[in-house]
Amino acid sequence: MPCETIDEMINKIVRVYSKYIDDDLDIYSGNRYLTVVIEALIHETLKGELDRKKLQEIAMKLRDTILEGPGSLNPYVMELLGILEESTNDENLKEALNLAKRLLKEDRFDKLEV
Repeated sequence: MPCETIDEMINKIVRVYSKYIDDDLDIYSGNRYLTVVIEALIHETLKGELDRKKLQEIAMKLRDTILEGPGSLNPYVMELLGILEESTNDENLKEALNLAKRLLKEDRFDKLEV
């Protein structure tokens, strides 16, 4: 991701997500997009390009912002953000990365948070 503030990054991610959810009514693609972005942020963190505390802050703000609107957050994507909110230590990063990989493999992004 280019150098931008956390708020700018969150706004851009939510803007793209909202276009899938609100404009296209495409819950599947919106949640798949979020998973891919989160996975990329984890990789950037593991390679020292993104500070661990910033990743944790991004996860917290991203989840809160999406839940306030537009919503339609997949429960597995919610869990992915929750892992990163809890901690960005090596164990949690590995767990989150494995969950993202499983989600992309299983391809179940149209299920909504209840």
